[in-house]
Formats: sequence, C-alpha cells, structure tokens
Amino acid sequence: MKKIVLIACSAAAAPAIECLVQMNVLAGVLITYCSESDAQQLAGITQHFGVPHASQAHIDNDVLASAKQNWQGDEFISYHLPYELLRNVQSEQDVVQVQVAQYSNATVEHALFQTIHSQQSHCVLSAVSIKHQQVLLSHSVAVESEDTAGTLHKKLLTQLPSLLQQLVSEFDSLYDAQSFVQFAPETLSSLDESHLFTNLQTDSAEQVIILTRAANPYFGGARLHIGKAVCQLMQVSLTEQPTFGVKAGTVVALSKSGGLIIALRNEQTLKLDVVSSAEGVFDGYRFAMQAKLQAGMNLK
Repeated sequence: MKKIVLIACSAAAAPAIECLVQMNVLAGVLITYCSESDAQQLAGITQHFGVPHASQAHIDNDVLASAKQNWQGDEFISYHLPYELLRNVQSEQDVVQVQVAQYSNATVEHALFQTIHSQQSHCVLSAVSIKHQQVLLSHSVAVESEDTAGTLHKKLLTQLPSLLQQLVSEFDSLYDAQSFVQFAPETLSSLDESHLFTNLQTDSAEQVIILTRAANPYFGGARLHIGKAVCQLMQVSLTEQPTFGVKAGTVVALSKSGGLIIALRNEQTLKLDVVSSAEGVFDGYRFAMQAKLQAGMNLK
C-alpha cells in the first residue's frame, strides 16, 4: 500500500494518526495552522508511535515536496484542515482531505455543533480530492434525537478506519470520472459564546434541548444567565409536568426525586438534568440547592 504523509491542524487528527499507524502506512505527520497546545499534543502522539513529524507555519508546494521526499511518502491526506486554505495552496501535489460534514471553514467541533443545531438527519465523513473538488469516498451516520456533538463524533470515528483503509488501498482507482461527485462546501458564520446562550423566558423546549445537545461537550453546554451568574446546561429533557399557568422561566417543581423543572412558553416544562457551574457539575436538584433556588422563583 501507498505511504501517507498526514497533514494535521489540530488534536482532532489523533484518531487518523492511530489508524494509519495500525495500517503501517504513515510516513510522517506535517503539523500546520495549529495552536501551540494542539501542536504539542500532535508532536507527543507522533513521538509515541515513533513517526517523524515537522511543524510548519504554512504549507506550499515546497513544503509538501520536501515532506514527500524526506519521508518517502506517496500521497497526502489532510485531516479536516480549513478547506478553502487547502484550495489556495499552489501545489502540484493533490491532497485528499478527510472532512467532517460539508463546511469549508469550520473546525471539527464547530461542524458537529452545526450539524445538530440545524437538525440535520445525517452527518457525513468524506474523503475529498482538493485539486479536483471530488468526493472520493463518503460514510454517512444518522443523527439521532439523543445525540450530542460528542456522541455523533464517536459514531463518525467508528467509520474512520474503514474509510482510510479503502482510501489508501484504492487511491488511484477512486478518481473514476464516471462516478464523479462534486464536493460543494458551505461556509459557516463564526461561533462565539454569545451563540450558546438560551433564554428560558422566550425559547421553546425544543430550542433549549437542541442547543444543549449541540454544545455538549466541546463548547461546554448551553449557557444560562441566573441573576449575574452564568451556568452551563449539559443535559435537559422535556417533561409532562403542568405549568399551572406560571410565567416562562419559573421553577414549577423542585425535589430530590423529581429534580429541577422549569416552565417554558406554550405550557411546556423542562427538567434541568445536569448543570455545570463555577462550583462544580451537579444534577438539577443539587444545583438548585447550591444556587439557592426555590419553587416559584423566576430565573432571570
């Protein structure tokens, strides 16, 4: 099989490194466009497996040609680099990008967040030829109603070994014009903490649940203001508890057995199952106790 030079920009590439090592095809790892902490993690992983690596502030034709020559590599695979950045590299070498979802400018974590937050039914792990903008391989997994970004990522990673195995063993034959599938990336707006806040006075239960799932674990859950404090919702669930006509955002039930239940608009109620705060991670009841919440209080 061909020897692979892997291009990585974050620690999210660690599973790809491990897969290629197990296949005995990894010639070296080129670390680029990477934070210092991620670069250190990637360097540590390559050292653990005895694989050569090099760090470059950017990549161009000379960098790629040098890595290929020095490490005796045959092909380049990148693991979820910014797609447009790769498109702008002027190189004779084609790079095949292993891509999570279809977003050109998103990190793996942001792509997973968006997939759940926009209520997509599936998420795709693809191998894309940068030079030809061609989807060479794709493995789709269903997004289920209980999935968080973390569980969806885990399901995608179960597809990674078979995708890499097929890609490496069938590299040349995958460029079959008769089965050409165009890769059509989408661009996402930037994501910052302001997008993670939920409002119990105005949001529906579905909105709160979806945001909480999308932001767990990589963005620390949905944010909620309670007075001047901010807590993070890690798991919430819809309940059948009646609202008794109270305003949205009001604590309608609080007990050890039943937990912390909040009234929302449209006569919906939501249980705060797991909440993180400055004091720690709690179930809803214990969070309410340390935050001094009581039934009848409105969380503003």
